[in-house]
Amino acid sequence: MNSSHVCPRLLVSKFKSHLLLLSHFQKMKPRLTPHNFYSWYNSSHNLLLKHRHSAFSSFCTLRTFSSSSKAFLFWKETSNLTPSFQKVKTTSNHDGKTLVDRYIFVKTLDHFYEDVPNGIILDTAYADSRPGEDFDKNSPVILGLHDTPGSHHDLLPILGTFAKLGCRTVAPTFPGHGDTQGLMPGFDDIFSHSTSERSQFVHNFLADLGIERVDIIIALGAACYPAMRLCAGGDTNDFYRSMALISPWPLKRSRYEAHVDLSKKIQFLWDRPFLRPPAKLLLPVCKVGNVKNTRDKVTTAYLLNNLDLNEATGLALAAGIMNMPRFVMFGEQDHDVEKELYYDLVNKLEIPRANVSMFEGKLGSPLLPGALVFPEGGYDLLQKYSGIISICLLDLLKLFYPNIRI
Repeated sequence: MNSSHVCPRLLVSKFKSHLLLLSHFQKMKPRLTPHNFYSWYNSSHNLLLKHRHSAFSSFCTLRTFSSSSKAFLFWKETSNLTPSFQKVKTTSNHDGKTLVDRYIFVKTLDHFYEDVPNGIILDTAYADSRPGEDFDKNSPVILGLHDTPGSHHDLLPILGTFAKLGCRTVAPTFPGHGDTQGLMPGFDDIFSHSTSERSQFVHNFLADLGIERVDIIIALGAACYPAMRLCAGGDTNDFYRSMALISPWPLKRSRYEAHVDLSKKIQFLWDRPFLRPPAKLLLPVCKVGNVKNTRDKVTTAYLLNNLDLNEATGLALAAGIMNMPRFVMFGEQDHDVEKELYYDLVNKLEIPRANVSMFEGKLGSPLLPGALVFPEGGYDLLQKYSGIISICLLDLLKLFYPNIRI
């Protein structure tokens, strides 16, 4: 048979197959969202396998299993896992004064999603100064939460200082960031990066590490929202004793307000796996904040779309009413957020203007609750002022441990 006859027939056959696949997608109710995607994945598994070798096999661009070197244990040797999935005693001679990169399986968001009542499991990358150790109630505990996009490595310049002081210092990487990934296909799509999800993930992460108290939450950028929820949300405020917000996102509008409409379009496409290939072609030329790569653009878009600024405002007010120890640091040369929006957050947190100090080359004694303003600083304060920030945070820690010294 002439090959010129075969190719058109093959193409027609594949085209018919994919019309069938698309009609299956269109008939599904409700439409695909990150919350109901996992249920769709189970019900459509056989259909997807049937079409995996076709020209449109990239319709379902799901990431494979976790990159963690021990992820296979969850499937192959479940009996060997501890109740916290991977809390293993370390046998190394680690001195407890440096941060070590680790992985842990975190089961989180039980009963949060209607169609995924058992929650999701995340292969979570994190840093820990005392990996595998039991909780010591006499040691300070510092929790670092990174910005979006980003990972726990972004906080190492200041977290390393506390590790050297002997503090238990931990910092997870949020889902959809860095090396943290869902343990099963579909888990990454379920997580939609709302403040509720992010804060619940952090709390479950700490529980799996056996940590029973946090003395300071250090939150960078977008992490200020889950930090405020953890500290002032009502359910966990006794667990967290104070918070420090560095370059926090504003309360009155999204940080990247000009890109909100584009973010909604990105989420619309990404919620539908068969539209992801064209979305991947378009994303490199789309601007979402200062984000560079495709994965981070998608994550940032979901975060922007799922922000509840009214809730964030309420949490800021609650932190002020509760008189929780709190400290804010920001630069006045942030090109995406006017300084007035930073001062609005300071006011909502009920930090007196008399306690707001300017850094002009010399650091005085910070007042609490308080704020430190860098007149020449931009959004990324850690690159230039990590030492100054560490000293300020040490004063916050002295509220609970007055004898601690650098």
